[in-house]
This record gives sequence, structure tokens and C-alpha cells, in this order.
Amino acid sequence: MKLIEITRDEIRSDLVGLVPVGSIEQHGPHLPMGTDSIISEYVASKAEEKLKDRVLLFPTVYYGVSLEHKGFPFVSLSFQTTISFFNDLLESIFKDLGLRRIIVVNGHGGNSYFLPLVQREFNMKHNDAKVIIFNTFSEEEKLRFNVNDLHAGTIETSKIYAIDKTMVRLNKIEDIRSYEVKDNVFVLYSAIEANKFGVLNDGKPIRIDEELGKKILNETVDKLIWLILNFKV
Repeated sequence: MKLIEITRDEIRSDLVGLVPVGSIEQHGPHLPMGTDSIISEYVASKAEEKLKDRVLLFPTVYYGVSLEHKGFPFVSLSFQTTISFFNDLLESIFKDLGLRRIIVVNGHGGNSYFLPLVQREFNMKHNDAKVIIFNTFSEEEKLRFNVNDLHAGTIETSKIYAIDKTMVRLNKIEDIRSYEVKDNVFVLYSAIEANKFGVLNDGKPIRIDEELGKKILNETVDKLIWLILNFKV
């Protein structure tokens, strides 16, 4: 069920809340600004489609922390704001809607710095409600694509192409030059300091594997479904 489409009487405490979160930031010249949000929304929506009577899908939180993209176009909240926002959001989901199981479906690596703090605070505060962070990305993907992708490279391009190929500007890919990824990029160095094209793909040219992108997306949905079905409080 989708929260914005149901009535108050259809909300049940036994539902698992899904909160997709991503970012709005540059993903090279070829991918949409909302790439991370599009992927997290897609994964959460597909899980909701298969578990309509078990899941309450929340509107996507499109804004995250994207400070590492200074020098390129992006929209970002501060760490302080996102922590306060998610603290308030999770408390309201529990206290005002009555949900006791909440999964934050995260599509942006930059959000991984603050989400565990929010999760820990909520879970230590409540015995009868819990939050799990589910990332739509993993280290395993790099092995399967045989790349050390960090941002806007082969993996994300293949995923977006599998979701909606019209969102990938194919004519822009051939102009991209990728360099070996600097150590501590996103910690000591911003995206533009690591690569003037804003693509971090470890020196390898971007390739699109639609089938592998689709397969990994489907597997990610299946993992989320398993988590939903086995989430106990």
C-alpha cells in the first residue's frame, strides 16, 4: 500500500514501513540528477507491488547529503538537518501512525554517514519499534561488473538503463574520460577533484549491460522482500 493513496482507517500497526531515500546530484553528463532516488524508489516500489498487504510505502525522500559534489550542480541538506529530519520522521511514523517496523531504503552512499547514527539512536530509544537500513548498492556489484565504480559509472548507468533507457544520454558517454580513482575520494577529495567529468569508474570506459543491471535490480528487490518478511520486533 502507498501511504499517500490510502485512508487513515487502512493504516495498520503490523505493516512494514518502507522509506526510500536518495539524492539530487550530478551523475556525469549522461545520467539524471535523481539517479540515486530513482533507484531506491524503483526497488521499494517493486517490493510494495509484491507485498501490497504487508507494506506501507512512503513518498521518496529525494534530498540527501551531497556535499562531496561541490563544483558540480547538486542539492544538499546538511548532516545536522538530515539527522534532525529523519529523527522526527521515524518518531512520527512510530508514534503517529503506529508502525513498529521501518526500513529505510537508501540509494545514496553519502547518506551512509548519517543514517546509521539515526538508526542507532532510534533503536536504542525504543524496545517495541525498530529501524533497519537497506542499501540498494553493494560491494558485490563491483565484482559482478568487474569495475571499481564509485559514482555514475558502469553500474549505475546499467541500472538506470534497465529501469528506463530514455533517461540515459547515450550520446554523452563517449566524451567521458575516467581516471584512476583517488584514495579517500568523498572523504578528502570531492568528485570534481577526482574527475572533471564527475564520473568515478576506476579508469575504465563506461559500458552498459542492461541484462546484468536488470538482474541485479531484481535480486535487490528480492533481498528487500526477504528482509520485510523476516523483520521481527
